[in-house]
Amino acid sequence: MLVPYSWLKEFVSVSLSPEELAERLTLTGLEVEGVFDAYEDLAQVVSVRVLAVSPHPHADKLTVCKVTDGAKNYQVVCGAKNVREGLKTAFAPQGVILFTGEKIAAKEIKGVLSEGMLCSPYEIGLSLDHSGILELPEDTPLGKPVTEILGLSEPVLEVAITPNRGDCLSIYGMAREVAAVCNASLKKPELPNLPLGEDIFSETSVTIEVPELCFRYAGRLIKNVQVKESPFEIQQRLWLCGLRPINNIVDITNYVLLEVGQPLHAFDFDLLEGKKIIVRLARAGEKILTLDGVERTLDTETMVIADAKRPVAIAGIMGGEETAVTEKTRNVFLESAWFNPSSIRLTSQRLRLSSESSYRFERGVDPEGVILGLERAAKQMADLAHGEVILGRIDEYPSPYAKREIRLSPKRIKLYLKVDLTDDEITRELEKVQVKVTKGVEDFICEPPSFRHDISLPEDLIEEIARLYGYDKLPSSIPVAEIAGKPPSRYEKVSKKVKCLLRALGLYEVINYSFISPQFVSLLGLDENDLRAKPLALANPLSEEQAVMRTTLIPGLLQTAKTNIFRERPDVKIFELGRVFLPRKGEVLPEERHYLSGLLTGRSVPISSHRTERHVDFFDLKGILESFFENLGVKNIEFVPKGGEPFLLPALSVLLEVKGQKIGFAGALRPKVRDILDIEQEVFVFEIDFEKVLEAVSFDKRFRALPKFPATTRDLALILQDAIPAQELLSFAKELSLPHLEEVTIIDVYRGKPIPEGYKSLTLRFVYRAPDRTLTDEEVNKIQEKVTEKFLARFEAKLR
Repeated sequence: MLVPYSWLKEFVSVSLSPEELAERLTLTGLEVEGVFDAYEDLAQVVSVRVLAVSPHPHADKLTVCKVTDGAKNYQVVCGAKNVREGLKTAFAPQGVILFTGEKIAAKEIKGVLSEGMLCSPYEIGLSLDHSGILELPEDTPLGKPVTEILGLSEPVLEVAITPNRGDCLSIYGMAREVAAVCNASLKKPELPNLPLGEDIFSETSVTIEVPELCFRYAGRLIKNVQVKESPFEIQQRLWLCGLRPINNIVDITNYVLLEVGQPLHAFDFDLLEGKKIIVRLARAGEKILTLDGVERTLDTETMVIADAKRPVAIAGIMGGEETAVTEKTRNVFLESAWFNPSSIRLTSQRLRLSSESSYRFERGVDPEGVILGLERAAKQMADLAHGEVILGRIDEYPSPYAKREIRLSPKRIKLYLKVDLTDDEITRELEKVQVKVTKGVEDFICEPPSFRHDISLPEDLIEEIARLYGYDKLPSSIPVAEIAGKPPSRYEKVSKKVKCLLRALGLYEVINYSFISPQFVSLLGLDENDLRAKPLALANPLSEEQAVMRTTLIPGLLQTAKTNIFRERPDVKIFELGRVFLPRKGEVLPEERHYLSGLLTGRSVPISSHRTERHVDFFDLKGILESFFENLGVKNIEFVPKGGEPFLLPALSVLLEVKGQKIGFAGALRPKVRDILDIEQEVFVFEIDFEKVLEAVSFDKRFRALPKFPATTRDLALILQDAIPAQELLSFAKELSLPHLEEVTIIDVYRGKPIPEGYKSLTLRFVYRAPDRTLTDEEVNKIQEKVTEKFLARFEAKLR
């Protein structure tokens, strides 16, 4: 916030320099980012003498002047009537920003080059006069900054107001703070004595349909106003605070907002349908053309100020163009209100629309200051616009401000601040910030002022005491903390090992947002009864692409892969270990579980002249998972065909099970899903419920000596139904608990002639080894014969 020092001193008597005051405020919690002179941009506006004046060749009302600053001559096109040869005046070369905010540039005017501007008193912030250029005394030296010649200076403090200190977003609010910090006397703004009565109620009315959003709404009717330019003092102060003057009515509302912090809005009363005001929620599809020239479509959560027919303002944020005050306006309805800060903040973010009013409403305005702002603005409209204030004042107050009482213990103050303060010192410090203090039996009973929304706890009062007493006076102490070692949890140990294993297997770890697009949920084609198809929607998402909480890690991996592929990095091997958020029936908050997911696509190994190029396939994925589980110590892992996930190919997907319990899935992405993502190459994914894996992980390590005796192998070639998964044969072999059996693998699968249709030939290799001797052929043959009989019977197979 920009605070002109001269305006501030109208409300508080302070003898400190602007720089000293800035330091004092910063030390007590309000950071002053800098002190600058409002006229410093005019330092390049210098005194010049007019050497020659000639008529403009293409414009009767313009002249072409040659001027000099004593070192250089310039050509300027000027329209002032008082320009003449020999006159000393103010010249702004190109690049200068005038007091009005206009930036000077060298340009052609009606075909003649103008290298700058000869300035009027208004353009250099001296007075309202812009009828002619500034005339300087004859003895004025050339080339000297006009600000030095005229003694123009206005220190302005740039203060960074924290969100909890909305009470400081005005000149008077800052004056209150300065008075408290500097023990200075404060001058309160006067409440004008305007006429009360009943006349206004016969002319207009105010209805509040949403009292939970609009706590107070007050209004005045001012007739027969003259809309014109504001007095220079008002325009000057608006410029100093970063606002642009418009006309006297609008400028008064902005002036009072800056002065006392109460947002106001002026409606052209004659343009209000039905001559009434209704505070309500917008209806679906309603539109409004706001003062920034943008037509906005409103939703049913947006609070509006409406007349009998349509919205005429977005409450607390911006008025509508249709009822704006213009030069034709004669009668004005003046609004002053207290709106729900949360409602204004949400609407501002939803519409991406902010204003000086919304900035203050979001942080909380003074409910008891609504009338002060209204009356001061109405009085100025009567004085400066010659308006007639109609008898009576509307003040709808459905949710009156309730005073707060906070009990504060002196013992607690000492506990926090480590200083002994007397009761009088405590009372004096709190009364500086207008807290009413009553001494109880043991505690203080404190009543914060209505404008301090940030004071609601005893700790808030202690903070006020600390900063006013002086942080530099408080004793310093070093915090004492006990440092103790804590062994890692099972989750921490397993997750660390998991990441190391997957990195060793060639995958890179990624970390994606926990928020995903709802489109990804529909992309996966999940069943409506699947918990993953019902993600929790965010109340205030950052964007549509991050509107719901993820129920699976797959969307984030697909988005990462797509981004890499589109940037010509098609070889992607990634994994993520993170939380998913699954809805719980009857519960507001979801269940949070840790999942582990991975994705493979592109070449299996980097391209090289020493090997044939090959892309990853399902068996790369399966091999990685087998190695992963084996090194993790997870036993009895089974890959059950046809994983059942709607976004995976049935023939190239499996369920991951441990002892019959599903822990995840793996497989190839369906082409239709890849088409939607514009990914042409094959993509393979897996996802594991990490918390179920935690239970199956074994950290036991057992030493097994290298074998001393050779192994003996036997192959079993079977013809069996094609529908029987190979995994069933491997599982059956393990169930037999055969003596000396070391390993069973599948070494061949064949379909085609002479194998009948609907059948396949599958060859298993059995590896036998004894730890204490070399097995004889007779021993192995005897075991293998029994194995063959059991396989033939179990799977109704035939020997090939």
